Amino acid sequence: MQDQPNDAVKAVMSAYTPIQVKTLMHDHDEKNFVHHQTVKDIVDFYAVHNEDIHHWLLDDSHAFEFYAEAMAAYNHAQAKCCCEHDRFELQNEFLKDVVYIFIATVAYDLAASHDMLDMTMEEVEDYQLAKDLEISKNKLKLIQGGKN
Repeated sequence: MQDQPNDAVKAVMSAYTPIQVKTLMHDHDEKNFVHHQTVKDIVDFYAVHNEDIHHWLLDDSHAFEFYAEAMAAYNHAQAKCCCEHDRFELQNEFLKDVVYIFIATVAYDLAASHDMLDMTMEEVEDYQLAKDLEISKNKLKLIQGGKN
């Protein structure tokens, strides 16, 4: 993963928990992109981060292959559209594919950078619980004014 993540990467990193990242590593089903389910979620994310998304996908040699195939399929299918409604629906599918390829790539890089690739789901759950506990302790210290 790049040293200075772009804003789109930061958005994915802050949205997806370690358990959600690990789930995406094993299953790219649409239901696992839990923070990007509706057309509105996807289009809004894309509208804010499209430049970062495309640069990321162009620079990642593994993701680029999927990205290029999705773009070729989109261009081929678009030529067969008979009306504006069909083009709009196809564009939404393409945007979803691009966003999902991006999120899956970031999830992989995130898992790799936190040594989660070879962890079992139970180990990732324990990792997340430990992080959640640490955050809760820090919040409690703030509430108590730093008292021990």
